[in-house]
Amino acid sequence: MFALRRIVPLSLLVLFGWMALSVSPRVGVTFDETAHLTAGYSYWLNDTYLLQPENGNFPQRWAALPLLFASTHFPALEEPANQDADVWWLGRELFFRYGHDTAGLLLAGRSMIVLLGIALMAVIYGWSRTLFGPTGGLISLGAAVFSPTLLAHSGLITSDVAAALGFMLVLLTWWRLSHRVTIGRIVAAGAALGLLALAKYSAALFVPIAALILLVRLLNPAVLPWQWRQRSGLKLGSSRIWLLLAAGAASVFLSVAMIWSAYGFRYAASEQAPTKFTRPWSVMLMESPATTPYWSINDQSSADPPKFTAGPVQHFVGWARDHRLLPEAYLYGLAFTDYHARSRLAYFAGEYHTTGWWEFFPVAFTLKSTLPFLGLLLAASIAFALLPVNQRARQGYQLTPLIGFISIYGLFAITSHLNIGQRHLLPIYPVLFVLIGAVGTLFERKRRSLWLGVVLGLLWWHAIESWRVRPHYLTYFNELAGGPDNGHRYFVDSSLDWGQGLPDLKAWLESNRGDEQVYLSYFGSDEPERFELNAVRIGDVYFDHTRRLTLPPLTGGLYCISATMLHRVYTEVRGPWNADYEKTYRQLADELTDTPASPEKLHTFAQLRFGRLCHFLEQRQPDAIAAHSVFIYRLSDDEVSIALNAPWQSDVNRR
Repeated sequence: MFALRRIVPLSLLVLFGWMALSVSPRVGVTFDETAHLTAGYSYWLNDTYLLQPENGNFPQRWAALPLLFASTHFPALEEPANQDADVWWLGRELFFRYGHDTAGLLLAGRSMIVLLGIALMAVIYGWSRTLFGPTGGLISLGAAVFSPTLLAHSGLITSDVAAALGFMLVLLTWWRLSHRVTIGRIVAAGAALGLLALAKYSAALFVPIAALILLVRLLNPAVLPWQWRQRSGLKLGSSRIWLLLAAGAASVFLSVAMIWSAYGFRYAASEQAPTKFTRPWSVMLMESPATTPYWSINDQSSADPPKFTAGPVQHFVGWARDHRLLPEAYLYGLAFTDYHARSRLAYFAGEYHTTGWWEFFPVAFTLKSTLPFLGLLLAASIAFALLPVNQRARQGYQLTPLIGFISIYGLFAITSHLNIGQRHLLPIYPVLFVLIGAVGTLFERKRRSLWLGVVLGLLWWHAIESWRVRPHYLTYFNELAGGPDNGHRYFVDSSLDWGQGLPDLKAWLESNRGDEQVYLSYFGSDEPERFELNAVRIGDVYFDHTRRLTLPPLTGGLYCISATMLHRVYTEVRGPWNADYEKTYRQLADELTDTPASPEKLHTFAQLRFGRLCHFLEQRQPDAIAAHSVFIYRLSDDEVSIALNAPWQSDVNRR
């Protein structure tokens, strides 16, 4: 039995790693992966930190480690893109221009993130086992291993899993430090905080988390043991606060040292002068009030443009920069993150906003979690409520860091203006999987067989849901949303369509294309050319890096439209087609017939034409869907003509 208790968790960890990594050939390059891997490799290779400092030094370096042991070419520092810190251009060069094996680069970088995902699974299991015993630990681990959300992001080169792991380690180590102060626990707490700080700038939430842990611990009258080498003792009453503050300060000092070490103990982001980031310091520090307009034809832009005025982050960064408290690139990344978190164009259930919706993350959590997972959370709540009063109080105290974190992070997410993907909820999921372990206590009650059947049934259903969506874990939506093929009605971008669908699109076309012309509108950083799709690009000018000298005619054929493009999030024609769009479209169509087009008019007409086409396509079912994220329509010449030329009636009049 003892050996079995070891073999089962280890087997589940191996299974998780295999499930997360083995799907890599079917998951194309997602939008951010080229930038993360490129920046990380540049940090190692050139000892400069100008590329994407806002996305975590640690996960980018970690993912790029395998590239140091391979023959990997990289643009010289003298290249204009390096001088301008253009990580997106450099990423395209690294992935697609130097003869590298793109699939090999992805597999190498993704394998490193999978290791972080396995470590996260181990922490979930260990913490749940401590709270709820071996049975609870296995329930937590079994549920976490089959989570579509954790599987999806553990297999991508991003900073999200590193941040989730960092938060879990910070919660665990600082809670343990507050109950016993030793050198080992101080070092562990400092290392965890350093890792989190280098993973993502949401580490700033550590401040209220630490305050909560300190307050709850001081309200508990229990003595505080301490040990220093061979000496040990106990602190009572108010004297505990000074020891805890001193231990916390030592841990913070260690984490700051880790940050400096990640940047080579050098303040300047680059030894080359002058240092040049993608945007100047004056913009990041918001030295003069400004707004960020979002390009749109006929001013059909978001109704909530934010105003950029300096706040606490800018004042802190400016002061820390003057005193060189932290490395320049780290401070710039913090300011950059806050600047872009103020406003980001996003889509949610047919609406477009730049400052988000409070409902965005609650709905994303509800629709992108499996129903049995939600059932297990309900069962865990029932299990906690059924505990005897004394045991409930004791366990409630032990759950303080977990429940406190959910409350703090949840409030942060709901009030955030950055509503581009469910992945920003990722740190909450491991905490919830730990709490699910509480259902193990139900087996100690009456009707044990009934509870055992319910829990095992929910776990089995959860695993089936995960396996059914494989290999496209990112696209998972539960039955409330209508499944993965219907999730686009609510969310796109990194919640569904992050550019990963080209491998499946290629496979579908090879089996179904015939001699039809293919038109492609693609959102992402992958290169359709590497799949030999031979498609005409339409509507996706911001993601197509080939030169467009003419406007291609549209005829019958196969129209392959990424979900994010179908909803026109990143185009200049968003939302329902309207009278203003129609008027401008008709005027430009007449002008382009009679006179040569200027590049500006050609661009505007192309955007309007794509918007009108998508409005037509939204009224009909696709003929196929590749990877749950690329919608395929087989249109005749007549259907294309109707989409582009038929008299338009407003949706209101049509009804």
